[in-house]
Amino acid sequence: MPFMFVTLTPGAYDAQAQDRLAASLTEVAARAESLPDRPGPRSRALVCLHELPAGRFYSAGVAADRSLCGVFMTLYVTAGVLDGRRKAEFAAGIQAAAEKCAPQGRTVVTSAVIVEVAEGQWAQRGRIVRLPDVVGIAEFEHLAGVAL
Repeated sequence: MPFMFVTLTPGAYDAQAQDRLAASLTEVAARAESLPDRPGPRSRALVCLHELPAGRFYSAGVAADRSLCGVFMTLYVTAGVLDGRRKAEFAAGIQAAAEKCAPQGRTVVTSAVIVEVAEGQWAQRGRIVRLPDVVGIAEFEHLAGVAL
């Protein structure tokens, strides 16, 4: 059940590219979390895209709207869902998705902060959810034995 907040550099991705990027990031996260390819579990993968206003992205203190194509993300996951290998695959997948959807010839930079939400610290739909609950809802294939 990945929850992704994504900030894009100004003008880097048009509306269609943003749609493709959101779909690609969803697929990358679903693979990392081993979500089955079914609407129910996949519907829990959420992407919130935000594009910075023109003139509000800098690199080395210099306006970089036109020189860099950036995808910067905070990913929230329940603690225990992603091990080191899955995190590395997720990181590589973000870069690949950003490059695939970017305009030709632009330098693509990505950065992701993975926030593992501790047991008992995630509220969804008015109640606290715990790892066994999440496993039952999302149907993580690699954690099937955790569900109660």
